Amino acid sequence: MEYRRFGQSGLKTSVISLGGWRNFGYRLNDFETEAIIHHAVANGVTTFDTADVYGPAEEAMGKALAKLRRQDLVLVTKCYWPISDNINDRGLSRKHITESVHNSLNRLQTDYIDLFLCHRFDEEVPLKETIRTFDDLIRQGKILYWGTSAWTSEQILAALNICDEWGYERPILEQSEYSLLNPLPKQSGLDATLEKAGMGLMCWSPLAAGILAGKNLNSIQPNSLLGSVSEGLSSKYHHADNIHLERQLQQLALELQVPMATLAINWLLAQSGVNNLVLGVSSLDQLNGNLTALNFEMPTPLVEQLSSMFNIPE
Repeated sequence: MEYRRFGQSGLKTSVISLGGWRNFGYRLNDFETEAIIHHAVANGVTTFDTADVYGPAEEAMGKALAKLRRQDLVLVTKCYWPISDNINDRGLSRKHITESVHNSLNRLQTDYIDLFLCHRFDEEVPLKETIRTFDDLIRQGKILYWGTSAWTSEQILAALNICDEWGYERPILEQSEYSLLNPLPKQSGLDATLEKAGMGLMCWSPLAAGILAGKNLNSIQPNSLLGSVSEGLSSKYHHADNIHLERQLQQLALELQVPMATLAINWLLAQSGVNNLVLGVSSLDQLNGNLTALNFEMPTPLVEQLSSMFNIPE
């Protein structure tokens, strides 16, 4: 297992983490969840990603993680999305962030959260209010670091300016969607913004909901992530352009005699500023496949070939 620092902070992470969305507490029972999480830790995985809106996932992960040494783990959770009909049970207000942290601490069965993220940007709440709340929670020891998720460069720079002006703790990373099929940080210049700011980059959906692992190539399977979440998710990833690229990746993988996911994972880990990939797994076999992928040595010409294949500028 390789370990990288989150940006310029002192916090180190395994290059892959396990994400709880739609697996733990949903498609997997407590026994299966514990087996996967404990196997991951035994093989060097330190980092686990969830969110308050993933409710059952936090609870299921908390049960499994409580049986492990807390100092071996890096727990990441987030808030923003509505989790009830209560008008204050959403967003990034001081009230909701504070309550979300307390509820996540209970569900995860821990005394502190290593990294707490803003799950989206909140246009309705003064940014200073959000940042000061995180600063207070850090000083209280309830969270150790904070960061952002799906924020633009402009929003991140605005947050950094407030932190520097008022002496608040700066965010240490951005969690963004990033894959061969959606290289948004590179296309938008977000990666350059983060590097200049000394922030890390944690990538979600690195396999594009399984598309880059060869799943649903011919048709969407009902028990797959694309087939069990929403029509919007399936239409986002499963369309003619992506399938064409997926078949090219499949052919290259056959020539190299490696799984498609191995190429997608290692291409992303070769990108500037990337610290961690959030991978969702629904079985031990899938987890072992992702762990094995880390043993593949990807030469620079292959990185460039993949970038060219997917029309991604270097």
